[in-house]
Amino acid sequence: MLMHRRRLILSLAGLAACPAPARAHSYRLGDLAIGHAWALPSQIPGEGQAFVPIVNNGKTPDELVAARSSVCGTIELRRNNRYDDPPLSSFPLEPGKPLPMRPTARHLRLMSLRNPLLLDQRFTIILDFLNAGEIEVEFHVEETPGG
Repeated sequence: MLMHRRRLILSLAGLAACPAPARAHSYRLGDLAIGHAWALPSQIPGEGQAFVPIVNNGKTPDELVAARSSVCGTIELRRNNRYDDPPLSSFPLEPGKPLPMRPTARHLRLMSLRNPLLLDQRFTIILDFLNAGEIEVEFHVEETPGG
């Protein structure tokens, strides 16, 4: 048990690519550690970007295969801001390797937003993993993670 707890603490340290803000929140789904989830305020009408760092603490690969939310019509898995490229079918989650997300890089593209995302707003997204299943995660709208 102590070794398992120590492994979780070390893997969450891998999520330190995002600062540990006072408002930080995290989740666990099986072997997946899910860090502080956040989104930028809307800059393009009807669209938004959301970010959530994930670490697979298991021994077998998994994948984030889909996401959905009541705040938008669809969510695409994107490798960057080049929206002329097709969306990805999944984000692979290799054991022990953090999956960071950040603006201009890997992110969730929220399309057909019902309302603009505003600073300090909170909303949920359901993340769907190939092996681990689904989890509902609360996202905070911020200028920077923990901002």
